[in-house]
Amino acid sequence: MRAAAWLVALIILPRILALPAAQEQSSGDVIPVSIVCHDLETLQVTWHPDPLTGQNLSLDFRYGDHALRSCPRYFLLGGFTSGCIFPVGTGLLEVTLRNGSGATVFSRRRRASAWLKPRPPWNVTFLWTPEAVTVSCPAHSYPGLDYEVQHRDPFDEDWQMTSEPQCNVTVGGLDPGRCYDFRVRAAPRGLHYGLEAQPSDWTSVTHWRGAAPAASCDTGHDSPPSSPLPLACGLATLLTLALLLAMLWLRRVKDALLPCVPDPSGSFPGLFEKHHGNFQAWISDSQSAALAKPEEDHDVILPRGKWAEPEDHPAPGEWGGGALVSVGGATFRLDGSGYMTL
Repeated sequence: MRAAAWLVALIILPRILALPAAQEQSSGDVIPVSIVCHDLETLQVTWHPDPLTGQNLSLDFRYGDHALRSCPRYFLLGGFTSGCIFPVGTGLLEVTLRNGSGATVFSRRRRASAWLKPRPPWNVTFLWTPEAVTVSCPAHSYPGLDYEVQHRDPFDEDWQMTSEPQCNVTVGGLDPGRCYDFRVRAAPRGLHYGLEAQPSDWTSVTHWRGAAPAASCDTGHDSPPSSPLPLACGLATLLTLALLLAMLWLRRVKDALLPCVPDPSGSFPGLFEKHHGNFQAWISDSQSAALAKPEEDHDVILPRGKWAEPEDHPAPGEWGGGALVSVGGATFRLDGSGYMTL
């Protein structure tokens, strides 16, 4: 018998200790309900209305042994009641929700502080030393809170947290030349208020560099400073485009100032196709062709710009001891191994 009693005690005792103080289990819960005690001042009870039933839920509450009181302030969602707000009192709180027929759909009885959610800290100050900062704020009017300070720099992926039981939290290991983000909240201790208590909302994020607010840190903190490679690539692209535009412009200027040189292959057939640009070989070959089939006489221009008199014309194929050759509309006189245009 004693062994069985000890076994039952070992099974039941941990469950009893796990329940929050003054908790009384209730049966008949039909819908999910949320209860929040805002800063030990007001209770907010919310639920999801059921438009299919077409019924409004009604809420009654009381503290201690007082008579039940109806909700003094409902709020609606889609034309149906979806919540109630009422003040915090002393003693155990009993909350009951009923449907249109009076049947209980939700019931709880415990201290209002079991659903505590403090308000965010206010008047937060930052006191900087060379490598640390002390975050301070006025304390809440009730005990059992921890004050959490989170910070991160542009290279941190996650927030770093420091917690103290007083709102006088020192965060060390900081670089005064780097930007940091800070935020603060108050969190109820589970052993003091229960497992359904919630931490406050975070304060607004503030940006600091050293001992002064850093407006330059407002650009973001999700990633390290951007790499210079994209900027360099952009500059290189712009420079390349500028060079291409400059080359096109210079080409147009060149075409306008320097017209195209005519192709000499049309005037001197065979010079490039047969003799590969060797003018001496070409003129010699042309001389042989001219001697084999003399051309008609042509008026020629004397060297130094003098016109020859008609009676001075030599016999065909001769001029001053050299042979005359007419090729491609031009006349040449051969003198030994040299030649000149006439």
